[in-house]
Amino acid sequence: MRTLRRLTASIIASFEGVVGQLENHEAVVTAAIRDAEQAAGRAKAQLGRVKRDGGALQKRMTELREQTVLWEDRAKRSRGIDEEKALECVRRRQRSLAQAQKLEEQHREHLKLERQLESDLLAVEEKLNTLRQQRNMMRTRESRAEAMRLTSAIDSSAIGHIDEIFERWEARVASAEEQSSVADTSELDELAEGFATDEERHLLLGLLDTIAPRGTTSAGDSDQ
Repeated sequence: MRTLRRLTASIIASFEGVVGQLENHEAVVTAAIRDAEQAAGRAKAQLGRVKRDGGALQKRMTELREQTVLWEDRAKRSRGIDEEKALECVRRRQRSLAQAQKLEEQHREHLKLERQLESDLLAVEEKLNTLRQQRNMMRTRESRAEAMRLTSAIDSSAIGHIDEIFERWEARVASAEEQSSVADTSELDELAEGFATDEERHLLLGLLDTIAPRGTTSAGDSDQ
């Protein structure tokens, strides 16, 4: 129990030094958070064992109280029948009562320790949350500062050079778009030309059938 108390106390005490290191590299803070999380995990595991021990104490106290009542009842029933047996029942009743009282005292101390450990762990979690928030804030501020630094480092000549790049890029894209449009138009023209040729042939065949129906021959052909 004392070991767990010292552990949680040391975790809390170490946070002040960690918070003071926020201006150092992010890796330092991340390592501190990881170590604190691991220590908090071990403390939680020990607190779980403490609670289980408290539950076992409570169960044993209940059993001793029941035995105290039982031996007292047996002493009362044996008093007029067998005095020696009644005395032995009283003796056992007193033994159960003494053990129960001793366990009650231990249980009170146990509950006090359990509440203290829970309070310590709550403080640890609050410190961890604060540290995580501060780390995220510093990450954001650092990223913003870096972006501003890079932006301010671009002088007017560099901006002009970038503008030229965009202009050349736009010209290349526009040229590609124009070529694509011409190709599409060419394909459409070829298609339209094909239809026009077919339509003209169909019209001419119709005129031919009118002028010279199928199955007829000219006079010159019949003379031959």
